[in-house]
Amino acid sequence: MSAVNGSLGAAHLAQQLGPWRGADGTARGKSLQTALAERITALVLDGRIAVGVRLPAERALSDAAAVSRTTVTAAYALLRESGFAVSRQGSGTYTALPDRTAAGLTGGWHDSVRGDHVIDLMCAAPMAPLPEVQAALRCAAEQLPAQTGIADFMPYGLDALREAIADRYCARGLPTSPDQILVTAGAQSAITLVGRLLLRPGDRVLVEGPSYPNALDTFRAVQARLVPVPLDGDGWVPGSFEDALGQLRPRLAYAIPHFQNPTGHLMDPDREASLARAARRAGSWLLADETVTDVALDVPAPAPFATAIRAVDSESVLVCGSMSKSFWGGLRIGWLRGPARIVHELAAARAALDLGSPLLDQLVAVAVLRGDEAHLERQRDRWREQRAMLMRTVDELFPAWTYRVPEGGLSLWVRMDREEATGLAHRAQTHGVLLHSGPRFGADAGTFERYIRLPYALPPETLVTAMHRIALARAVPGPWQAAEHRADLVA
Repeated sequence: MSAVNGSLGAAHLAQQLGPWRGADGTARGKSLQTALAERITALVLDGRIAVGVRLPAERALSDAAAVSRTTVTAAYALLRESGFAVSRQGSGTYTALPDRTAAGLTGGWHDSVRGDHVIDLMCAAPMAPLPEVQAALRCAAEQLPAQTGIADFMPYGLDALREAIADRYCARGLPTSPDQILVTAGAQSAITLVGRLLLRPGDRVLVEGPSYPNALDTFRAVQARLVPVPLDGDGWVPGSFEDALGQLRPRLAYAIPHFQNPTGHLMDPDREASLARAARRAGSWLLADETVTDVALDVPAPAPFATAIRAVDSESVLVCGSMSKSFWGGLRIGWLRGPARIVHELAAARAALDLGSPLLDQLVAVAVLRGDEAHLERQRDRWREQRAMLMRTVDELFPAWTYRVPEGGLSLWVRMDREEATGLAHRAQTHGVLLHSGPRFGADAGTFERYIRLPYALPPETLVTAMHRIALARAVPGPWQAAEHRADLVA
């Protein structure tokens, strides 16, 4: 199977290959071995086959794909020559990535190209709803004098905020007490704390392919071994996560069940319960990232992840959330919901990271959570308008690009008509646009070279300008591309 770093079944690979040759059995002017090798390469680059997976035995794939064994043998040889496969003595042939492809994994922030003229599509977070922010700030300022007598550092978070978050979980159908809540400086801080507390070098972490890049960076930082479970066009492949948990028994599984970042897929409650049960059987921790749960555009906001598994022993299920997507990216308040004992251990461990979240920000968060949700509906209306404008512009400028319309979340996961994500991201910088290329979202360096993430968190006119700049970057060589060309000539 392709979901884990194990073996890929011949029948499953034959199904994934799709229509790689014509009805007459030919490969449209190419040799069959070349077409087969190119198709397997594309599946690896798209992240649909993980790196390090053992390919089927030659005879088994020959039977499943209805080609000669000689064709399969030659295709595997081409994969090895191009760096997309390696052979291990007595063990078989495994998928791989060539060094030049792995070098395409880039991320981080680019201060050198920032400025008023630059459009930032790297951050999929909403702009400030100014009237609501101002109202919450006034409320926080009124409450501030009453807080001056408490300790400056609150490793668990402000009591009033922990209560507000717990009450919100209760209102959404999941009984929660304040001692199950740890307030953090955004959801990323919660993920980082979990990684530092629960993981040790060499521990396996099961992640989606693709997934949230900053979470992947967190797990890499503690030297965990990332194991991607590829998503397909419909989201989570039935049984894939459960099978991976059962086979690998990872220390931690990390999933984004609601409007998954970057694909926008929504996990149904039955799948959530199945995933939680599989994690319990495997003895694994499960961290569900609900950062974008409230960004529901075409469906009602999902119930909390843990609601579906209340009948299951959920002591190993952790849930993180944040104000950054549903309210404003500049409000760096997040939280983690989990067993009280884990909350206590995380609070004790956070001293090496920070000593607590800013008091004023926490008071602002209380005001927002205790207020009505009319602001959220207004935000959703804006996001729908921005999403529609982005889709129209992409369809107009890039008719060969494809995407699935997400039911929620703040971005499109776009499949381009050729593998150029890393190069396009570099060239876009020279035209005043910052964007993440597909490989940034892969656990395996160099995958998803045919994909880019396009957020629709900015005003419609800004999104149109950004896409026109990307079109120009794609059509006209920029300084980065010219430098690359000069380097090739020197070489």
